[in-house]
Amino acid sequence: MVNDSEKIFLTEQEAKTAVEIDFQQYGPQPRLFRELSPLILGNSAVVLDHGKHAGVWIKQGRKNKLKQLRDQELGNQLCRTLQTTAYPLAILAEICTLTFQVRACPGPDLRDSPQGIWIESDMGNFHCRQCGDCCRNLAVQNGCTEQDYHRWQRLGLTHILERVRVLGANGNPTGYRIWVEPGGTRLSPVCPWLKEIPGENRCTCLIQDVKPEICTQYPFTRKHASMTGCRGRF
Repeated sequence: MVNDSEKIFLTEQEAKTAVEIDFQQYGPQPRLFRELSPLILGNSAVVLDHGKHAGVWIKQGRKNKLKQLRDQELGNQLCRTLQTTAYPLAILAEICTLTFQVRACPGPDLRDSPQGIWIESDMGNFHCRQCGDCCRNLAVQNGCTEQDYHRWQRLGLTHILERVRVLGANGNPTGYRIWVEPGGTRLSPVCPWLKEIPGENRCTCLIQDVKPEICTQYPFTRKHASMTGCRGRF
């Protein structure tokens, strides 16, 4: 049985956004894109698995002429269609299962009962090696959420806030960038909260209890760990 702590609930829009983020952060994934094309594009997609014309072809125009899409074009087309199409939750769950390589199923959020997708993270046996590679190498500059920022404000954590650049104008924030050098806009080359422990071949986080959500959730799934080179143990 899977513990509730190993499940993540996503609304329909959150699930679509998560799929789009997967496409963007890993680049073209030809096999995955072919598997997803019939689900996302429906009858407009023709998938050929063998021969010199293997790939995904899209029907266009009244005469349904076929155009083959290269991997990057296909990824973009899948994202556009996914965001503008309403899918049965069962289909959206299947899309999530293929994308994240974990079990996903439709259902209500038990707290306030909106319908969405439950995703099993498959991370119950994950053990972080505290190598610090994710803190050194992953692009998290745009990963700070509004909730992160307001939480740091509420707790009066000025030493963290001074390393956040608020984007937007006229007092209307549109995003947040981390981590900037205090008093400037230049991004720090390495996470400033990463501290190596001498003689122990491991690192620790100086803001462990209040670190951004993007750091808390890493790695999101086993696929995420594999695709980003995480050295953690399963």
